[in-house]
Amino acid sequence: MKITDTQKAKLGMFVMLTGLILIISLYLIGKKQNLFGDTFSITSVFSNVNGLKLGNNVRYAGINVGTVKEITMVNDSTICVDMVIEEGIRRHMKENAFAVVGSDGLVGSMVVNIFPGNGQGSVLQKGDTIFSVKKKSTTDMMSTLSITNDNAAELSKELLQITHSINEG
Repeated sequence: MKITDTQKAKLGMFVMLTGLILIISLYLIGKKQNLFGDTFSITSVFSNVNGLKLGNNVRYAGINVGTVKEITMVNDSTICVDMVIEEGIRRHMKENAFAVVGSDGLVGSMVVNIFPGNGQGSVLQKGDTIFSVKKKSTTDMMSTLSITNDNAAELSKELLQITHSINEG
Protein backbone atom coordinates (compact mmCIF):
# COMPACT_ATOMS: atom_id res chain seq x y z
CA MET A 1 0.00 0.00 0.00
CA LYS A 2 1.44 3.28 -1.12
CA ILE A 3 1.39 6.31 1.24
CA THR A 4 -0.06 9.36 -0.48
CA ASP A 5 0.83 12.99 0.07
CA THR A 6 -2.62 13.56 1.58
CA GLN A 7 -1.99 10.88 4.23
CA LYS A 8 1.41 12.42 5.01
CA ALA A 9 -0.19 15.85 5.42
CA LYS A 10 -2.91 14.45 7.71
CA LEU A 11 -0.31 12.66 9.84
CA GLY A 12 1.80 15.84 10.06
CA MET A 13 -1.24 17.90 11.12
CA PHE A 14 -2.16 15.25 13.71
CA VAL A 15 1.36 15.25 15.20
CA MET A 16 1.50 19.07 15.30
CA LEU A 17 -1.97 19.35 16.86
CA THR A 18 -1.15 16.70 19.49
CA GLY A 19 2.13 18.44 20.32
CA LEU A 20 0.36 21.79 20.67
CA ILE A 21 -2.29 20.31 22.98
CA LEU A 22 0.46 18.69 25.09
CA ILE A 23 2.36 21.97 25.42
CA ILE A 24 -0.79 23.91 26.37
CA SER A 25 -1.74 21.25 28.93
CA LEU A 26 1.71 21.31 30.53
CA TYR A 27 1.59 25.11 30.72
CA LEU A 28 -1.85 25.12 32.39
CA ILE A 29 -0.83 22.44 34.90
CA GLY A 30 2.42 24.29 35.62
CA LYS A 31 0.57 27.57 36.08
CA LYS A 32 -1.72 25.95 38.66
CA GLN A 33 1.35 24.71 40.55
CA ASN A 34 3.04 28.16 40.22
CA LEU A 35 5.84 26.84 38.01
CA PHE A 36 5.48 29.81 35.66
CA GLY A 37 5.24 33.39 36.83
CA ASP A 38 6.77 35.44 39.62
CA THR A 39 6.61 33.79 43.04
CA PHE A 40 8.28 33.97 46.43
CA SER A 41 8.71 31.39 49.18
CA ILE A 42 7.70 31.56 52.82
CA THR A 43 7.84 28.98 55.60
CA SER A 44 5.72 28.07 58.58
CA VAL A 45 6.42 25.54 61.34
CA PHE A 46 3.64 23.28 62.65
CA SER A 47 3.38 20.53 65.25
CA ASN A 48 0.82 18.63 63.12
CA VAL A 49 -0.06 19.08 59.44
CA ASN A 50 -3.17 16.84 59.51
CA GLY A 51 -2.62 15.13 56.12
CA LEU A 52 -1.29 18.13 54.18
CA LYS A 53 0.40 17.07 50.90
CA LEU A 54 2.74 18.63 48.38
CA GLY A 55 0.81 20.73 45.88
CA ASN A 56 -2.10 21.50 48.23
CA ASN A 57 -3.44 25.05 48.03
CA VAL A 58 -2.33 27.97 50.17
CA ARG A 59 -4.99 30.61 50.82
CA TYR A 60 -4.64 34.14 52.08
CA ALA A 61 -7.86 35.61 53.48
CA GLY A 62 -9.80 32.90 51.60
CA ILE A 63 -8.16 33.44 48.19
CA ASN A 64 -5.93 30.80 46.56
CA VAL A 65 -2.51 32.46 46.36
CA GLY A 66 -0.06 29.57 46.18
CA THR A 67 0.82 25.94 46.79
CA VAL A 68 2.69 23.79 49.29
CA LYS A 69 6.20 23.29 47.89
CA GLU A 70 7.84 21.08 50.52
CA ILE A 71 7.03 19.40 53.84
CA THR A 72 10.00 18.55 56.05
CA MET A 73 9.92 16.67 59.36
CA VAL A 74 12.47 18.46 61.56
CA ASN A 75 11.95 16.35 64.68
CA ASP A 76 9.15 14.43 66.42
CA SER A 77 7.12 17.57 67.13
CA THR A 78 8.19 20.03 64.43
CA ILE A 79 7.16 20.02 60.77
CA CYS A 80 8.41 22.72 58.41
CA VAL A 81 6.11 23.64 55.49
CA ASP A 82 7.57 25.63 52.58
CA MET A 83 5.02 27.47 50.44
CA VAL A 84 5.26 29.19 47.06
CA ILE A 85 3.14 32.36 46.92
CA GLU A 86 2.27 34.56 43.92
CA GLU A 87 4.45 37.66 43.89
CA GLY A 88 1.47 39.97 43.28
CA ILE A 89 -0.05 39.13 46.67
CA ARG A 90 3.12 39.85 48.69
CA ARG A 91 2.35 43.55 49.20
CA HIS A 92 -0.77 42.50 51.15
CA MET A 93 0.97 39.94 53.38
CA LYS A 94 2.59 41.30 56.52
CA GLU A 95 5.07 39.68 58.92
CA ASN A 96 2.37 39.39 61.61
CA ALA A 97 0.26 37.02 59.46
CA PHE A 98 -0.31 33.53 60.83
CA ALA A 99 -0.96 30.13 59.24
CA VAL A 100 -3.42 27.35 60.09
CA VAL A 101 -3.75 23.93 58.44
CA GLY A 102 -7.42 23.31 57.66
CA SER A 103 -9.61 21.31 55.32
CA ASP A 104 -11.28 22.41 52.12
CA GLY A 105 -14.90 21.79 53.14
CA LEU A 106 -16.09 18.93 55.34
CA VAL A 107 -14.20 16.11 53.63
CA GLY A 108 -12.01 18.01 51.18
CA SER A 109 -8.25 18.07 50.83
CA MET A 110 -6.12 19.96 53.33
CA VAL A 111 -5.09 23.60 52.74
CA VAL A 112 -2.86 26.10 54.49
CA ASN A 113 -4.91 29.15 55.44
CA ILE A 114 -2.93 32.32 56.06
CA PHE A 115 -4.75 35.04 57.97
CA PRO A 116 -3.74 38.70 58.26
CA GLY A 117 -2.38 39.65 61.65
CA ASN A 118 -3.63 42.45 63.87
CA GLY A 119 -2.16 45.91 63.56
CA GLN A 120 0.59 47.12 61.28
CA GLY A 121 3.54 45.07 60.15
CA SER A 122 6.19 45.16 57.47
CA VAL A 123 5.72 43.31 54.19
CA LEU A 124 6.87 39.68 54.06
CA GLN A 125 10.24 39.09 52.40
CA LYS A 126 11.33 36.03 50.45
CA GLY A 127 12.19 33.19 52.82
CA ASP A 128 10.43 34.65 55.88
CA THR A 129 8.85 32.34 58.45
CA ILE A 130 5.34 33.13 59.65
CA PHE A 131 3.74 32.15 62.93
CA SER A 132 1.48 29.07 62.99
CA VAL A 133 -1.57 28.33 65.12
CA LYS A 134 -2.85 24.90 66.04
CA LYS A 135 -6.44 24.40 64.95
CA LYS A 136 -8.85 22.65 67.29
CA SER A 137 -9.32 19.09 66.10
CA THR A 138 -12.56 17.14 65.98
CA THR A 139 -11.23 14.93 68.79
CA ASP A 140 -10.70 17.98 71.01
CA MET A 141 -14.23 19.19 70.30
CA MET A 142 -15.72 15.74 71.01
CA SER A 143 -13.82 15.56 74.31
CA THR A 144 -15.17 18.96 75.37
CA LEU A 145 -18.67 17.95 74.28
CA SER A 146 -18.42 14.75 76.34
CA ILE A 147 -17.48 16.70 79.47
CA THR A 148 -20.32 19.16 78.84
CA ASN A 149 -22.72 16.25 78.40
CA ASP A 150 -21.60 14.70 81.72
CA ASN A 151 -22.07 18.05 83.49
CA ALA A 152 -25.56 18.46 82.00
CA ALA A 153 -26.51 14.95 83.15
CA GLU A 154 -25.30 15.73 86.71
CA LEU A 155 -27.24 19.02 86.76
CA SER A 156 -30.38 17.25 85.52
CA LYS A 157 -30.04 14.65 88.28
CA GLU A 158 -29.65 17.31 90.98
CA LEU A 159 -32.55 19.33 89.55
CA LEU A 160 -34.73 16.21 89.67
CA GLN A 161 -33.82 15.69 93.36
CA ILE A 162 -34.67 19.33 94.15
CA THR A 163 -38.01 18.99 92.32
CA HIS A 164 -38.85 15.84 94.31
CA SER A 165 -37.97 17.61 97.55
CA ILE A 166 -40.22 20.56 96.69
CA ASN A 167 -43.11 18.26 95.72
CA GLU A 168 -42.81 16.33 99.01
CA GLY A 169 -42.94 19.51 101.04
